[in-house]
Amino acid sequence: MSCSRTSYATEYTCSVIVPAYNASDSLRCCLDSVFLQGHEPLQVIVIDDGSTDDTCFVAGLYGEKVKVITQANKGQGAARNAGLKCACGQFVAFLDADDYWKPGFLTACVGFLMEHPDVVAVSTGLVTVMEDGSEVIHPAELCVRGGGMREPYIIDRFFQFWAQYDHVRTGSNVIRRDVIERAGFQRADLRISQDLEYWGYLATFGKWGFIPIPLWVGNSRQGTRTQGRIAKYATRRRLCPEVEQWGARIEPRLRPSDWAGYEIVRGRIALGYAQNTI
Repeated sequence: MSCSRTSYATEYTCSVIVPAYNASDSLRCCLDSVFLQGHEPLQVIVIDDGSTDDTCFVAGLYGEKVKVITQANKGQGAARNAGLKCACGQFVAFLDADDYWKPGFLTACVGFLMEHPDVVAVSTGLVTVMEDGSEVIHPAELCVRGGGMREPYIIDRFFQFWAQYDHVRTGSNVIRRDVIERAGFQRADLRISQDLEYWGYLATFGKWGFIPIPLWVGNSRQGTRTQGRIAKYATRRRLCPEVEQWGARIEPRLRPSDWAGYEIVRGRIALGYAQNTI
């Protein structure tokens, strides 16, 4: 399917891209959280990545409010790229179909980027729903009364901050469209951690901001409960890349001061790849 993009700055403020694979049980919660943001004008794109359940039907329930793209199963990176080809917003946000936003996420992120024109992207604090249903707030410093994280701010050294706080997830950030135009799309050949590669790559184009409020909720337990963890991740694990592939377009762009933090992040990726390979 082909899409044409008009002048994004005059049509939409923000484009939200939702890749979905067999996500019929969680997609409504995800999309409802987008429309409860109260942020207009808004473009919402759902990419049905070869689902065999009712994902496409659920997305269609929203009518003209949601643009639905269907494709054969190619993985999350390829699905997000299909959405990017159709995105018209001045800002772009990704949200996986089994996750959702708390109210105020888009207002906070778009407002921060408008106030800081030199910042390429901004992320918020995280809430992760565990297998037993309990919730964990991350970074943990957000739970410390009187701690140092109180007001939104610009991160001076992204890789050091990332290494220390592991603070960014697919749906926890909003990106300027113009930096995506300069950097290019996600790497569809990386079937695991392609999103993390993209955040590191974008960080070499400019500074990120951080809003120390947990406004993104990761709820992958929903998908694993329905499909089973082994079944859900089977294809991705079979196609797991090498960590050298993961860092190929980041490392040539790193500054000397980036390396210490980057190596810690890369080590986490390598550990994850080893576990997936096993």
